[in-house]
Amino acid sequence: MASATLQIVTLNEDLSYQANGTEIGALRFIQKKDIVSIDLEITHFPEGQLSYYHAIHIHNGTCESPLSPWNLGKDLDYNFCNVLSMNEVWAKPKAGDLGNVFINDAGVGDFSLQTDLYTIGSNDASDIVGKIIYIHEVAENFKQECFEGHNHEHNNKKIACGTIELKN
Repeated sequence: MASATLQIVTLNEDLSYQANGTEIGALRFIQKKDIVSIDLEITHFPEGQLSYYHAIHIHNGTCESPLSPWNLGKDLDYNFCNVLSMNEVWAKPKAGDLGNVFINDAGVGDFSLQTDLYTIGSNDASDIVGKIIYIHEVAENFKQECFEGHNHEHNNKKIACGTIELKN
């Protein structure tokens, strides 16, 4: 099992991020055999961002200094648009593209996903431990991003972040 506590982050002038200590929710990752279940529960999303869908991504780096999207150790030119996960097409450009979560007027939302692309504690390219999860300002159309010729040069502000840690 692994988990991540999500905290609000703000962008600094030097383009680093700073967590302000406000916890808004948590993710739980459970592996049974070859399947990792991901459960996100948002309980206190910030005002001004409610009643919207928000993209969820796994990245390399730290919450303070995020690096590239996590892509299972593959070059970022490699896309997962046609890769199978759980006998269905992943249909997202990067391995760490999870999807979108809807946050209601009360600042609450949840998201669940299962995949056989990830592992927990395996210490190889598929291991999510030590990676970071970001909740972004707006939703993304991951399927459209899989269309050939799609320009992925958009900046989606980061709102919350958490580090995935191994739990016993």
